Amino acid sequence: MIHTAENKIQLTKADRKKVCFRHQFLQGSWNYERQQHMGYAFAMSPALKRIYQDPTELGRALQRHLVLFNTTPHLSTFIFGLSIAMEEENQRNPEFNEESINAIKTSLMGPLAGIGDSIFWGSLKVIAAGMGIYFAQQGSLLGPILALLVY
Repeated sequence: MIHTAENKIQLTKADRKKVCFRHQFLQGSWNYERQQHMGYAFAMSPALKRIYQDPTELGRALQRHLVLFNTTPHLSTFIFGLSIAMEEENQRNPEFNEESINAIKTSLMGPLAGIGDSIFWGSLKVIAAGMGIYFAQQGSLLGPILALLVY
């Protein structure tokens, strides 16, 4: 545990790596009501446990991240980083507006989903499929393998 000059808790590189690893399971509990909310809270929990030592504050922070969330998983890391930075500032600054954390998440979900879906689902997937089809038409087993690897 690393402490700053104000004796406030700061995240370690290991904490950030845990969030990054858990982010891979963002869609693991997707549902129609709140979509990726459980995956988001699951990924954020190592950082939140480090930031908030008080169980009541930790519970409130986890509740904040159990609201509707849905964006392209490939680009959601930006929102994770921003949320972590805002949670750290919330813990340091008693006058910080907690509602702004979910407000910024909500405002970034749509634009990042639009960009990410266009790149990953609309372009990259089509290009990978085209490459795979070309090789498959030649009778090569490399076709489907290449399509999966490129995508």
